[in-house]
Parts: sequence; structure tokens; C-alpha cells
Amino acid sequence: MTRPLLSCLFFSSALLSTLSSEANAQTLVAPSFLSGDSFTMGVAGIISAGDPGEEMDWDYSGTVTQDSYGIHILPASPSAYEDDYPDANWIMEIPSYSQSVYMNLGPEYFEFFGGVEQGVSYPLTDSDIFWPYPFEYGETWNDAMSGTLNVQGMIINRSGTTESTMNGYGSISLPGGVQLDDVSRVEMTREITDSSLTGVNIYVVHQIRFHQGTMVAPLVIHTNFQVITALDTTVTNSTEVLQSYAVGQTSIEQPQSEFGMFPNPARDDVQLVWSSFDASSKTVEVRDITGRVVEETRSVSGMSSTTIDVRSWASGVYTVTLNPGQNNPTTKKLIVE
Repeated sequence: MTRPLLSCLFFSSALLSTLSSEANAQTLVAPSFLSGDSFTMGVAGIISAGDPGEEMDWDYSGTVTQDSYGIHILPASPSAYEDDYPDANWIMEIPSYSQSVYMNLGPEYFEFFGGVEQGVSYPLTDSDIFWPYPFEYGETWNDAMSGTLNVQGMIINRSGTTESTMNGYGSISLPGGVQLDDVSRVEMTREITDSSLTGVNIYVVHQIRFHQGTMVAPLVIHTNFQVITALDTTVTNSTEVLQSYAVGQTSIEQPQSEFGMFPNPARDDVQLVWSSFDASSKTVEVRDITGRVVEETRSVSGMSSTTIDVRSWASGVYTVTLNPGQNNPTTKKLIVE
């Protein structure tokens, strides 16, 4: 049975009590949730992360998000690709991107097995364990992962390492007057190496994540993403903040839009960010007010953002389209000053 959406993080006291009942501010424990729970993450600009430490008070109350995307939690079995992920218990599904990420969300580990994108499955041979449960303040976790991926007929040998540290605990303030205790701060760095006939790409993902009690959804995620190739290194940053949480939903609302774009208005660089679970290559097309194409670029596969330099552009209104020519492309207006 579907329960009502607890929008804008206006949690009932009963739900907060349930989520916090097993929590300890100095220990991150396995989440407690129902099949069908869903949540919405808002994508913001670059925001400084809260400092590590004991008995901290992290303030994100003034954060303004540009866009959002939804995640739906479902059992890994039954599912269309369950045979590829026999050890996974749960799916984090993003309906609008046709993606399913196979996970273990406890009781022993926060563990990643791979996922399905646009009907293509990419399972890891050796899973990536992000951290164990319980995860005590001051503890550090290390793990290695590997897999062989078939990406549009190209074989990619993937390997990587993960290091996580639980280096802070305290309380957090979120937009809408929400104040939560028993919050844990986890700093995680993943280094991923993809080797194929075309060369070697290295991805370094550094995240600072805030989790509360036994809630499965993160409260805030800061991400620094680097793509290192033989010719260049690209760095992008983003911040995501929990906007809403729903219990036992049979379906979830679609994101407000497919990508975030900031700053807008802009004078220098404009950053486009989409779901952190959707790192497929994207085409970006920009047109001026006459309809003339002034910029067309394709993002690096594996990155969830790209940057456009508008320094030389004339002031005015432009349209930015993500994946033009495909089904349901998303278009937004960009103002260049």
C-alpha cells in the first residue's frame, strides 16, 4: 500500500523517532527502510563542505538547489537482471534515466555490484565495498574492486580502490528548517582505472557524505570528480542535498529536470550537472536567439558533468539542450551577461 509523500523533509516526529532509534552519533549503522522507499536529491552549485570533527554543527540551511533527480529502492530479486547480480539485495533505481544500481545497503556493508543503463548490464566481478557497518568514528576502510565491462562492443578492464574514513559526527541543518542529530560525516575516495584498446582512463571520485541515524538516503553529498587521460585532466565539483523522502512508494515523481546548470546568468564558465548515477556520455548543444548553433560538445564518458566556456560569447539569451535529437531532450535557457 502506498503511503503519502513526506515532501520537503517535513518528517513526522514518529518517523524521525524510527529513523533515529538505533542511531549513535559516533557510529554509522546499517540503514532501516522499506521496499519502495524513495527520495529526491537536489543538485546545487559548488558549496564548501562541513569540517570534520566531534560534536559538530553543520549548516546547509541556506543551500539553494538548481534541479533534482529521484531514486527508488526496490528488491534486487525479482528483477530483469538479477542473474548478473546474485549477491545484491537491493536496487537503487532512477526511472527517468532508465538506470538500476545494484547494491547491498546492509546489514554488513554498503556495497556496489554494478548496474544497468539503457538496458545494458555492467556487473563487477569483484564488488566495491564503500564501508562496513557499523562504522565507528575514527575508523578507516579500504577495499579493491575489479570487473570486465562490454561497452558498445568494446571490452574494458576495470579495477579500482576505495578508502573511506568516518571523520565527524554531530548535527546538521537543512533547507526548510530541518534540524537532524546523530549525523555521521564520511570521507570517501575511489580511484578507478579503465584499460582498453584505446588507452587508459583514470577516474578519481572524492566525496564527503553526511548520513543520519538509520536513514538510507544521504543528507548531503559533496563530489569532486577527476578524469585523467593521456592528454588532459578534467575536474568538476557538485553538491547534492536531500529534498524529500517517501516511504513505501509504488512509483516516484520524475525529476524536475534532467540537468542542473549554474551559474545562470553567467560570464565565464557554465557547469552542467546531471545525476551522479548517470555518468554516460552526453551531447550538449547551445543555440543563440536566432537558432544558430554556437556550441556543440560531448561529455567524457564516466563524468556526470561538463563545462562550457562563454567568455567570448555575446550577451544575450541562449538555449542549452541535453541530448538533442533523442527522445525527450531537455532544454533550458542560459543568460550570458
